[in-house]
Amino acid sequence: MKPLTILRRLIGQVRPMTGWMILAILLGTAGFLCAILIPVFAGMALFQSGTALLWAMGVCALLRGVLRYGEQSCNHYIAFRLLARIRDIVFGKLRTLAPAKLEGRSRGDLISMITSDVELLEVFYAHTISPVAIAVLVSLIFVIWQSSLSWLLGLLSLLSYLCVGVLLPWLQTRRAAVLGKAYRRKSGDLTAAVLETIRGQKELRQFSAIDSRLKQLEARTEELARTEEELKSMQGSTQACTGLAVILCSSAVLAAAGWLLGQGRILPED
Repeated sequence: MKPLTILRRLIGQVRPMTGWMILAILLGTAGFLCAILIPVFAGMALFQSGTALLWAMGVCALLRGVLRYGEQSCNHYIAFRLLARIRDIVFGKLRTLAPAKLEGRSRGDLISMITSDVELLEVFYAHTISPVAIAVLVSLIFVIWQSSLSWLLGLLSLLSYLCVGVLLPWLQTRRAAVLGKAYRRKSGDLTAAVLETIRGQKELRQFSAIDSRLKQLEARTEELARTEEELKSMQGSTQACTGLAVILCSSAVLAAAGWLLGQGRILPED
């Protein structure tokens, strides 16, 4: 099944809770705008006197916490409701397939699918859908605002958002998909091997094969640990590349803003 088809089906599960998702997106967008306005007001305070800007910073800081809490509450309410629904669907489907259609399938794979695989969807529903929508909305707002100051700032901001939010994730997806599938397969194999070992204790004792079986489990565990280390290493390099891209893009926008300010094309109060 193609990734876009899977993504469309997963998002389709949110349809009964569309209202909660919209609320989470609106709260998150407002929260990020409040967080961004705090340094903006601080910069404005360098050129203007008075306590109004300080009060505005305090209000934004307070609202940021409240709005963030509301967004996360909505996201996790959606995620946990959907996980319960998906587990019910998966278990019902397995009951209709058993026993003939499941013959030859590893029990470890089935257990991993019902438990850990479904649990991974919590990240998608609670920490992916609304954050992506929030990022798009906030980015669009700031591209429009910076374009109103200068087309150059708007263009640089748009290119920066596309680089960090689209290009880098796309380049890193392929390797992550390969390692993720390998980790999933090895984890299922290890779970199946552990279950078989527990059920076959009598036979292992009978043939004096306990030590060799334990060595096999240790080898599988070490192999799984190596794959996990590769995933962590890839995650670290991904975060480093993303952080470097953010710094470079921010520096480019800041340099362009400084140049425009020096040319008199934008004013400090803008």
